[in-house]
Amino acid sequence: MTGGASGIGLGIARALVSAGAKVAIADVDADRLDQVARELTESGGTVIAVQLDVSDAEAWEAAADEAEAAIGPISILCNIAGVNGGGTIEDTPYKVWRWVLGVNLDAQYLAVSTFLPRFRSRGTRAHILNTASISGLIAMPHVGAYTASKFATVGFTKVLRHELADSPVDVSLLIPGSVATRINYTAGEAEARLLGREAKREVIEANHALLAKGADPDSVGEQVVEALQNRQFVIVTHREWGELYRKDSADIDEAYDKFDGRHGPDTTAQLLLAGTNPVTA
Repeated sequence: MTGGASGIGLGIARALVSAGAKVAIADVDADRLDQVARELTESGGTVIAVQLDVSDAEAWEAAADEAEAAIGPISILCNIAGVNGGGTIEDTPYKVWRWVLGVNLDAQYLAVSTFLPRFRSRGTRAHILNTASISGLIAMPHVGAYTASKFATVGFTKVLRHELADSPVDVSLLIPGSVATRINYTAGEAEARLLGREAKREVIEANHALLAKGADPDSVGEQVVEALQNRQFVIVTHREWGELYRKDSADIDEAYDKFDGRHGPDTTAQLLLAGTNPVTA
């Protein structure tokens, strides 16, 4: 469980403990991590805390070994850790762009690369949950790096689902809307440290006030665990975003509907429509 010391990650950890699962929570925030581990242990859970910078490729194998040595073979991988940063694409420094994609996208690849071989070697049922955002379906201005990372997560997770379709490893994609998390505090402060400047407190406070009106992370955690038990692929948290998603996608639908087909049929598309993978056909 990455990002397990707060927000949605903590909500899922609580729900998993309530369901009787042994849980390994990973987070970069050592103080909050220890506090949460004590809370979950005192509530009757079997929990290990693993401090981990999820974007550190060299740290993953050791973190996985530490977790499995403490609680046994892990069968559910929850990629929850995420950050927001930058602003408009024009005003986002490359250092911030790489940081956001490193945590939001690269870390999910690293997690899957670490645990999928373990899942396959055991041959038993396992589950991978990747967290995107409604910003992975709808283009959100002024958060270009975040939106790009979340669109990429959606594609990454859909591909993973197809590639694991004939295996005992299930895949789920969490697409939360507004959830009352601390992401604006943690990410805002981390971005300021990255750039060597003071955090923009007024911006952080304003964004946090908006998020604070969102869904309860514990309720989202319970929803996610229920969805995993039901082997559900897409998990959404708010109905309203469906209408906005359809509006945002209307120009693409219109382009396909109006195109005159001047280039003739596309063989790759025809194979996919027929249910054949063109890569292996």
